[in-house]
Amino acid sequence: MNSEINSYKQPSQTLQKWVKVVTHFLCLGIIFILPEVLVSRSFPAGSGIPWGMYAKSLLFVAVFYINYYIIIDYCLGRRRWVLRLTGLNVVIIIVTLLCAYFLMDMHSGEMPRRVPRHVDAHADLLRRVSFLMRDVVMAILTVALSVAMKLSDYWVKLNRQRQEMEMVQHKEELESLKKQLNPHFLFNTLNSIYALIAISPDKAQQAVHELSQLLRYVLYENSPTVPIQDELTFIDNYVKLMKLRIGDKMPINVTLDSGDCNDCHIAPLLFISPVENAFKYGNTGRSGDSIDISIVCREGSIHCHIANNFIDSEKRDIASSGIGNVNLRRRLDLIYGNKAEMSTKIDGDRYIVDMIITL
Repeated sequence: MNSEINSYKQPSQTLQKWVKVVTHFLCLGIIFILPEVLVSRSFPAGSGIPWGMYAKSLLFVAVFYINYYIIIDYCLGRRRWVLRLTGLNVVIIIVTLLCAYFLMDMHSGEMPRRVPRHVDAHADLLRRVSFLMRDVVMAILTVALSVAMKLSDYWVKLNRQRQEMEMVQHKEELESLKKQLNPHFLFNTLNSIYALIAISPDKAQQAVHELSQLLRYVLYENSPTVPIQDELTFIDNYVKLMKLRIGDKMPINVTLDSGDCNDCHIAPLLFISPVENAFKYGNTGRSGDSIDISIVCREGSIHCHIANNFIDSEKRDIASSGIGNVNLRRRLDLIYGNKAEMSTKIDGDRYIVDMIITL
């Protein structure tokens, strides 16, 4: 079960890792490094590498990753986590700006100026305030971006865990439904053989042999899907077993054709419940009654049609609301979702089950 989940999730996780790396690279490059590089290129050629500009960019990158890997993980899940997150980031932003301006003062002392040194004090103050506001806004955007990306990662992780939990729950529910099906199938078949012993011991012996083949398929077929031909062979063997009990009392019309879907697979034991019910409730003993079983594959879909007669409405109600049909509907919903349809209807004294499964 775990290997199925891992094999299903591995490509998606690998893609998410690459997307994460590319996203980090683009965000850091465009928002933090590129603006400072463009500003540095505006200075005269030959003035040297403006290391102060790049150092300030690295400070913002550090703020991003300190939030991403330390602060957000520390705050999330704690009481008043928003207040904690805000307080810690205020401290980090203040420290970052102080370091940035210390580096910029060192840088400005080494860098040739394009403007006269004798600048109006008021204009110089406005320039410094504008730079300060720009850096404050950049620091806030840095924190906001790190929080947004971290929360996005948390959302993806939680969504993946939810999907894995649903897969495990579906797997366990399917196993439970299959375990309910096995005793139901076994008891019905044993009752048929028990009735056959008194009538024809030879046929009963042959029926036991047929039952052993059926049980081998039911009990030891643990894979989530089987070739369609194997499932049709199982239904054919079950019909042969029922014919041994019924004999020539009523016509049984069977059509099993894998058609153009020989290479397709299907969940095991999907058709046995309505087929069982057809023999259990459809053996009326009246002339003219029949059991019709048709499972045909064509154009990537399986069409199943099963019809039988009823003696009275009580048996009809039991068949339509029994545990077999309830389990079958649930299995179809878990395995195929909206790719499977099952309908039951009553036409006179005939009960009809139709299923269509898109492979």
